[in-house]
Amino acid sequence: MFNKNKNEINKQELNETIGLLKKILKLLYFVMIVAMIFIITLIAREWGVVKFILSLLKVISPLFIGFIIAWLFNPLVLKLKEKGLPRWCGTAIVYIILILFLVIFFKVFIPTIYEQINDLIKSIPDILDSVEKFIDNTLNNIDLDFDVEVVKENLFNTLSKYANSLTNDLPEKILNMVFSLISALGTIAFGLVVGLYMMLDYDSIKKQFVKYIPSKYRKETKILVNNIGNEVRKSVNGTLLVACAVFIFDSIGFSIVGLKGALIFGLFCGLTDLIPYVGPYIGGAAAVIVGFSQGTVTGFLILAIVVIVQLLENFVLQPVIMSKTMKLHPVTIIIGLLIFAHFFGIIGMIFATPTIALLKVVYEFIVMKFNLFGENSLKES
Repeated sequence: MFNKNKNEINKQELNETIGLLKKILKLLYFVMIVAMIFIITLIAREWGVVKFILSLLKVISPLFIGFIIAWLFNPLVLKLKEKGLPRWCGTAIVYIILILFLVIFFKVFIPTIYEQINDLIKSIPDILDSVEKFIDNTLNNIDLDFDVEVVKENLFNTLSKYANSLTNDLPEKILNMVFSLISALGTIAFGLVVGLYMMLDYDSIKKQFVKYIPSKYRKETKILVNNIGNEVRKSVNGTLLVACAVFIFDSIGFSIVGLKGALIFGLFCGLTDLIPYVGPYIGGAAAVIVGFSQGTVTGFLILAIVVIVQLLENFVLQPVIMSKTMKLHPVTIIIGLLIFAHFFGIIGMIFATPTIALLKVVYEFIVMKFNLFGENSLKES
């Protein structure tokens, strides 16, 4: 690092050393976030934190729904306020659009979904026959060293049991879901009212909460809460927008091709798209299987639609919609998904990304708070 003759610093070696230290810090940053994800999920699992939170949310669900509505749509109200509209007017516009969407959802979307589910249930025997013929032809054309008939019998018995249970249980489950949804309408309506009051007085509510924090911690707490809110909001909004786009494109494509239950499978693809990386393939696989049961051409067309929509998501929707969301290495997100899936299943995978965003903000706050890597002051994102 030092020149032997003049005792001067060798700039090239110094730059190499600094570059190596930066790589080590990045690796440490990655390891720390993964460690935080694992430790927090382990504690939550062992202490039953998730069950407690879910039970608490059931009790205060209207308040929680209202808070989520106010939290999600407050930036939109602020933008309308910047345009010169009073806060009450911006809130009214947002709520009118939201209520119109809910009315359309319950009056048009739900009945259509119910009809398509009934049609799909009626066609399950035909779909099962097509799947059995496909498996039978495939196994007969493959030269295997073991008894193919035993394998086919086991597969067919499994498919038959699954189809029977699906045919018998699905209508009852759908009916229970409808009744649950109807019973939840009161809670949703109450939550909308709470959200309206919260949105109208959002800034005052924030100030009231800040008053309960000791004065010497208020500035840092405000920065931390704002950063968490911004990061998680960007993650949630971006993910929901991408999932909605996938739902719309897949539903339109499936309907054009003639897939049975096109709206159901489009919705399923949109919901599974909430799970990063692996979700789109889970949703697409179900649609492709049913497509091939209707015919080879239909199956390949469905496969093409799934692939095209996935490419559109990866190269258009993700860069445009998610460009301002959290900046984390894909490996970090994948490891987080594996950890959350292990402890909490599919629900854990859906909530993994916003939770990782939250943990990232907390970690950066700790780094800047205690000046771990030479950061001099806390910054607000």
